[in-house]
Amino acid sequence: MEISTAERRRAFSCWLRTGRLPSVRNANGVEFKFNPYHDRQNGRFTFRTGGTAGGNPLAPPGGQQTAQATSEAEREPARGSNSRAFEIPMTLEQSFPGLQNAPGGALIAVADTLFDFTGPANESMAQFLQDQSRHLISQIKAIDPNWHYDEIGPTDAFGMPIVTVQGLSAKVDDLRFQRAAAFARVKGDYGPLQVETLRFVQQRADGAYSDGLALLKAGRLTPRLSDREAVGNYVDREVRRDLRVRYSQLGIVSSGQGPVRVNRREDDTSGNDLTYRRPDARVKDVAFDVTLTRKTLRTPQVRGFFNTDFRPSRVVIIRPRQLGIDHTYVLSRPETKR
Repeated sequence: MEISTAERRRAFSCWLRTGRLPSVRNANGVEFKFNPYHDRQNGRFTFRTGGTAGGNPLAPPGGQQTAQATSEAEREPARGSNSRAFEIPMTLEQSFPGLQNAPGGALIAVADTLFDFTGPANESMAQFLQDQSRHLISQIKAIDPNWHYDEIGPTDAFGMPIVTVQGLSAKVDDLRFQRAAAFARVKGDYGPLQVETLRFVQQRADGAYSDGLALLKAGRLTPRLSDREAVGNYVDREVRRDLRVRYSQLGIVSSGQGPVRVNRREDDTSGNDLTYRRPDARVKDVAFDVTLTRKTLRTPQVRGFFNTDFRPSRVVIIRPRQLGIDHTYVLSRPETKR
């Protein structure tokens, strides 16, 4: 049975709160039962993960797996339990509902579910995060067999790991970014890195905004034009620094002429005079701008981003979530002649 993304998210939210999936009924009132175990080739239900043989459900008969199936398997969410109830976005189209069919110049809000795993800090959530961690690790190893995960965490007096929902959530965030880096490094696919850059920058912008307000109140920020300008400059500096460090940890060069850059000059040679803009970050054909101010296509800075020589397909505006429900959105390239 096919259900919409919104329905899957509502079902997952219900499961986190109650431990049960909501009943699904058709137009005649007949109730459907969800079974996560089925054979993808014939649709029959089974009693174990991955179909009747328990193998790769994407593999064709005879045991030979095509290159296309391998690529799909790397992006396929974990099976079993309720792990498919939340599918990790791999592209900006999945992160901004409605973006794929939006006309040029449209402003599309980000999905609220992109940034955090929500739900009670209980055993069910811990199991879900552990399942996600195992699946992400297997995906990364499938992309890069030489990759290994160095995990350092708190331990008790007997040297046993101390497992908390907060720690597991941080681990999943780390593995998501590492998977995105593997896709970029090995396959040249920067879509996942665009998504994880957005998530990382949003989280850092939220934290830096709270810290900036506290520093301003304590008299440790010196406004030149206004308090808002002082906090905004502080947020920009903190986010850029943290993003450079994160990229560096993953072996991503963000200071050169490559497709990933942080606060680098992007030239515009379309006019008689050379001009340039500095997005806070760029990942291939997407520019990211961290700001406290709402910006649109009428904003000269945004128009300048679109006019630069790398011709971004989208500009993502990231504002701290404390500023309201429309904090972050994407602007698609307007349909204009160059």
